[in-house]
Amino acid sequence: MDAIAKAQAVMTAWDASMSQARREEERAWHLRLTDCHDEDVEYMQSEAQHLLELSTLRDLKDKWREEDMEQRNLENARALWLRFVERNRRDVEEKSDQLKAISNLAALFCGFATVTLTQFIVEPDNSWVVLGIYGVLTALVEGLMVISMVTCTLILGSIVKMGRLYVNEVAEEEFMFQCRDFCLNFQLGNRPPCPKRTLEAFWELRCEKSWQRAFLCFSFGVSAFVCSLIVVGWVKFASKSVVTAGLFTFISCVSVVIWMAIQYSWGSYTRKRRAGRDQSIRSGNPDGLPFDWYLAPDFRQSNLTTL
Repeated sequence: MDAIAKAQAVMTAWDASMSQARREEERAWHLRLTDCHDEDVEYMQSEAQHLLELSTLRDLKDKWREEDMEQRNLENARALWLRFVERNRRDVEEKSDQLKAISNLAALFCGFATVTLTQFIVEPDNSWVVLGIYGVLTALVEGLMVISMVTCTLILGSIVKMGRLYVNEVAEEEFMFQCRDFCLNFQLGNRPPCPKRTLEAFWELRCEKSWQRAFLCFSFGVSAFVCSLIVVGWVKFASKSVVTAGLFTFISCVSVVIWMAIQYSWGSYTRKRRAGRDQSIRSGNPDGLPFDWYLAPDFRQSNLTTL
């Protein structure tokens, strides 16, 4: 019995020790599961944070893309504005040189006519008809040249003033706002923005007719000046040598004919309006891409066919 009791006590002690070891093992496993759960929670939190960071990064990328597109649109608008400013500057320089040339030449011819009138010695035996023709032609030269000179000078002052007005800060701000609004609300069929107040439009509306009148006065003044030279030669040489007066008159008449041919050939070309470019711009394709108003219709159409 003592042996059985001892054996039973040993088995009971071994069973208790095994149960305790198993409980310790279960407790350790439970702690490990708890640690794994905490790690899973921490990983899920880190993954959620990573996804949040990715979402924030995508938002930042979208925002950066929008800002980049807006900056590109601003650069395109700035390039077009600088193109318009350069074109306006070239127009001002071209018109200024044109008006200065006519004004200076008109003043020069008027001075020649005045000097001829004051320094020319009239013989007492000259016909009053010839003298009357000479006086009328000289008066025509001075009157027409003065009108041409004053008109060109006033037009020159006006285009210099208006040329600055069309490229000031207010006009630039207005054009930039129109470009930005066009890019933000662009739909197929919208007309791209284009500066409406330009020097060329001002020239066509206010200066073209006055310039044509001034050029006509200059042309008729030159014709009257050349014709007055014929009369001057006849008055100067008729009393001394009829042959010399006849030769002078003949050469002067030939010069007048050549002058009329040159005037007919180049005068109409100089006075012709250059409205083809503005007409092509105004009649451009309304389905064009943004900022294509500066392109000719053939280039605009080729761009549409290549897309």
